[in-house]
Amino acid sequence: MEPKRFMVRCAVHLFLVKDGKILVEKRKNRDYCNNRLDVIASHITGNESAIDAIIRTAKIEVNINVKKEDLKIIQVMHQKSESYEYINYFFITDKYSGELKNNDINYCDGIKWVDFKYPIDNLEPYINEAVKNYIEDPDNHFTFYGWDNNWLIHNI
Repeated sequence: MEPKRFMVRCAVHLFLVKDGKILVEKRKNRDYCNNRLDVIASHITGNESAIDAIIRTAKIEVNINVKKEDLKIIQVMHQKSESYEYINYFFITDKYSGELKNNDINYCDGIKWVDFKYPIDNLEPYINEAVKNYIEDPDNHFTFYGWDNNWLIHNI
């Protein structure tokens, strides 16, 4: 009998950008980071790819359709939080169809465009770190966050 294996959680995040801005949501009624800003994001539910998860999430949260071919993976982050470890997939696109609308009114207090810069005030810290890593060194696609030493791995 095999020993019980460690399980990691996986999440997807979308940097939806337009004219030097990024779309953010204000979280509410959550166990984690209430009243903080977030990007379009969700857990991978299982039996779906990271790409399928972010396409699903964009439709559910903000009423837009994004195409697989318009998504670019910009970062994979191995994150250690107080309770869990995560593998976070960060995508970026400036292409979508549909009218932006807050579809997640029970958990989102509104959506807005903010300057795509680092830092973004009140953005969840690990997402701000992903913003920083992307802006400062867009060729680095694998990062760590929440460990004793955060670092980037070059040339992946």
